[in-house]
Amino acid sequence: MNQMQKAERIVIIDLLYLGDLLFATPFFRNLKKNFPQARIDLVANANFAEIIEDNPHLEQVYAYDKDWGLTESWSFARELSGNDYDLGLNIHGNWRTALLLKIINPKYSVGYGTKGRGVFLDQTLTPVEAGHMVDNYLALLPEIDLDIFDDAGQELGINDSALESMEQFLTTANTDENKIIGLNTGASWPTKRWPCHNWANLADKLIKQGAKVVFFGGPGDVDRVDQIVNMMEEEPIVAAGKTNLKELAALASLCDLFISGDSGPVHVAASVDTPTIAIFGPSDEKKYHPYGENHQVIKTELDCRPCGEHECPLEHHQCMENISAEEVLSCVL
Repeated sequence: MNQMQKAERIVIIDLLYLGDLLFATPFFRNLKKNFPQARIDLVANANFAEIIEDNPHLEQVYAYDKDWGLTESWSFARELSGNDYDLGLNIHGNWRTALLLKIINPKYSVGYGTKGRGVFLDQTLTPVEAGHMVDNYLALLPEIDLDIFDDAGQELGINDSALESMEQFLTTANTDENKIIGLNTGASWPTKRWPCHNWANLADKLIKQGAKVVFFGGPGDVDRVDQIVNMMEEEPIVAAGKTNLKELAALASLCDLFISGDSGPVHVAASVDTPTIAIFGPSDEKKYHPYGENHQVIKTELDCRPCGEHECPLEHHQCMENISAEEVLSCVL
């Protein structure tokens, strides 16, 4: 344990999704406070690494492509082994990340030891399931005899160039006199997606109330957003497919409110201190709600939720279908 506490070079592995990466930012900050002189690097999912690379507590963010095969993964990890890490922390905890950490070969390895993975580790962590994911990550620190210095919440810096670009984008859309409300319609699971007709109805109602509505989304969301816009009577602003992750964060910071299902962008908005309304269906709002003040969750009280399923086992999807545009609008007002 003394060897760990003297660590000067630390690597963290977390290949989870966008929201999970942001949930871990208080862990990164508190880890740095425990090791103020140490170099701390992160291995992150290549799809989301861009958004965290300016984190002030991380020296280097290495992007790992989960589509890589054995040869590319081996070469990637072997190259990182040259950094001669004193401490490796696997806060993801599957076989892929366990093997990556083994090849990176820090002097002292810590991670989840379930399903036999403890054979690769010097110290195993106990999975925490009780609280929000931010708190669950922080709870790992005392387990390895480190201190929690603060619980100040998630942090995400705004890139200056991205902010300038998004300010110009909104200026072109003539938003100076209006409240700006961001809508994020996508989600990785089909069951997390609120129906398109509800988004169209809500957007029309918001615009009629005097707001400027901005549709967010990545390349995979463009067709859905187009479908929603075609259902509308009013004219929204469409940013779907037009922003990278840094621009997403910058644009979310310029919104007065952000409405979304349980998806990464709602946690981006929460991380840049924009108030949010999150529409929850199959996922557990106790673990995954937007973290911090000024956020509200809308959900249905059904015995079958949260089920955590990517497809509705009962084939009715009532957890999302039963939430109306009027209910969300009432929450907005």
